[in-house]
Amino acid sequence: MVTRHLTSERLVLTIATVVVVGVLAVAIWSLAFASTGTADQPQIDADVQQRYESIDGINATQTTTITRNGTVASRTTYDTVLQPGTEKKRLAVVNSTVERYDLRVSNGSALWLYDQRRAKATRISLSSPGSDRGKRLQRLFASLNMATAADAATDSQSVEPLPVVPRGEQRPTESARSMTVSYRGTESLDGREVYVIHVAPKDDTATYEQTIWVDTEQFFPVKKRTAWTADGERTVVTTTYTDVTYDTGVPEDVFTPSFPDNTTVEVPETPERQTYESVGALKADTEVQVPEPDIPPGYELTYATQTRGRVHSVGLRYMNRTSLITVAKYDRPGVGDNASEGVTIDGQPAQVSYGLTTSVSWSCERYRYTIRGEGVSADRLITIGQSVGCPSGE
Repeated sequence: MVTRHLTSERLVLTIATVVVVGVLAVAIWSLAFASTGTADQPQIDADVQQRYESIDGINATQTTTITRNGTVASRTTYDTVLQPGTEKKRLAVVNSTVERYDLRVSNGSALWLYDQRRAKATRISLSSPGSDRGKRLQRLFASLNMATAADAATDSQSVEPLPVVPRGEQRPTESARSMTVSYRGTESLDGREVYVIHVAPKDDTATYEQTIWVDTEQFFPVKKRTAWTADGERTVVTTTYTDVTYDTGVPEDVFTPSFPDNTTVEVPETPERQTYESVGALKADTEVQVPEPDIPPGYELTYATQTRGRVHSVGLRYMNRTSLITVAKYDRPGVGDNASEGVTIDGQPAQVSYGLTTSVSWSCERYRYTIRGEGVSADRLITIGQSVGCPSGE
């Protein structure tokens, strides 16, 4: 089966920069963590995913604050409408200390960014109308349920659902495998009881931490705080939802934008992306030689992709229970001066980037290869890269 939709790396970064900071989002992080518990930690036997996704609309006031080294860099407040289990959302700026789009509306398949001062709106096609935040929340609490005082020192548990770090900010540099997830009890937030979940590195030298406050009844994350240090600068991003109303029965036209007649609507050019259920289907539909990586046992192909446009690329995506590996090949080479010292793939200089997502990139004449991993070590990614190498004929 082949499905078709529009996407581009540039637009993905744009969406993440202008929307993710101010919108409830849980990244697709398949990361390995240790779970730590306390003697008074409750066993959460609710169907977290079902409880979250059954919410028939949310109205709230959303405030996102970004600080750097203790100084507020920006604070924006929105009137927010969300529909859990989907990507439908509407954020109207109430006030902001920085220039922002006045309105962001998504119906799940398209996102509109409206600038009232310029009488301009940008429409961006989204790659997927669905949302799996509820599933990741379910896994988070399942991981915490497995943590007891007796096994707090073990690191056999895993968890995926963590709030996304805004792509417009510097990324934290800690290895995901050094993280622990712990239960911090309950608090009262805006008149609601919430579970407090904390994510932090095992050692004191690490620079990254997160805290999530989750409604004990609806399992909606009413607050999230992400903090990290990069190049000596401490960045903290805090998003809080107040005056939250559940089951508002939001009508569909709330997620359909309506702009003044003088508004210019732009639709950026996007390449065509095709998704395949198997590597064989991709090979049959492309003239590009598809990489054949040696993926460790236990991983399964979730899908393969091909993108045609200014950049022609093919990609493979593999997952196991706790981690993610992607392999991409582009007809736009270039590593050059950014190569990491002492790292080569098939004799070609390679660049290794570390962080919660680690990557290895190298070029072979016409093509550039990038292998990314979430919850996967750089050494393993390099080994996979060496299995791909520079195939003959490139």
